[in-house]
Amino acid sequence: MKRTTLDLLACPACHGALVAPVDSGSAIESGVLHCEGCQKYYPVERGIPHFIQPDQLTGFNRRFSRMYDWFSWGYRAFSKIAFAFIGMSEEAGRREITDRLEPRGGRVLEVSIGPGVNLPYLVNRPDVGEVYGLDISLGQLRRCMSYVRRKGWEVDLFLGNGEQLPFRDASFKGVFHVGGINFFNDKKAAIEEMIRVAKPGTRVLIADETEKGAKGYEKTIPGFTKSFDGKRAPIQPPIDLVPPEMLERRVFDAWKGWFYCIEFRKP
Repeated sequence: MKRTTLDLLACPACHGALVAPVDSGSAIESGVLHCEGCQKYYPVERGIPHFIQPDQLTGFNRRFSRMYDWFSWGYRAFSKIAFAFIGMSEEAGRREITDRLEPRGGRVLEVSIGPGVNLPYLVNRPDVGEVYGLDISLGQLRRCMSYVRRKGWEVDLFLGNGEQLPFRDASFKGVFHVGGINFFNDKKAAIEEMIRVAKPGTRVLIADETEKGAKGYEKTIPGFTKSFDGKRAPIQPPIDLVPPEMLERRVFDAWKGWFYCIEFRKP
C-alpha cells in the first residue's frame, strides 16, 4: 500500500483518522494501522490492510468469503468460460459496465474486486486516475495482488466489508461493484457506503446476477446452492434501496440478461 493512501483511509468503525508506523519508505508492506478515534488496530500483511477478521464474519458474508477463498484459484478461468457460454467476449461484457464510469481523471474504487478481472479495462484508461480495490475474500485479494504485481500496476488493495468501507467521505470519482451484493448481509448499508465515499457528481454502478444468472451458478459453482441451505430467495435488483435523492436512477440488463446493473449519480 502506498503511504500516500493513508490520506484516503478512515476507520470503518468510526470513520476516524488512521495512523501508520513511522517509516521513511513510500510503501507500507507490514505493520499496524491505528485509529486515533476508537483506538482500534488494523494489521497490514503483504501490503494489504486487513479491516476485517474473516473468522469473525457472520451470515452470508462469512459463507461467501469462505467460498470465494476456495474458488479464487479458478475464478479467472471460470469467468472466461462463463462469457463464452453466454455468447460474448469477456472484454465486451466487462466494458459494458466499466465504460459507463465517468471518473474524469479521478480515483476509482471497485468494491468486491476479486482477482482483478476488471482491472485491464481501468488501468491506463486516459480518464481513470488511481485505482483501488476492496474484497471480503483474502484468497481473491492475494490472487489480485499477484496479478497487479506481475503487470506492474499500482493498485492498492484492502481486505474489508463493503458494508463498512475504510475510506473517508467523498474520496472517489468512480465507484462500482460487480458480483456479490445479492448475498451481502446488509445490501442497504453497502449501497449507502458506496454513496458516502463517492464525490458529488460521481456515477455509481452496482451489478450482480439476475435470477437467470443465479440458476446458472447453481449448476456450475460448487458450494453455491449449499450456501443457502436450499432456501435461496428469488433475486430482485435492489434499486429500491437506492435513496430517492440520487440522480438518474435506473436499472438495466447486462451480459444478455444474466446480470442486472443499477446506475445512479450522487447529487
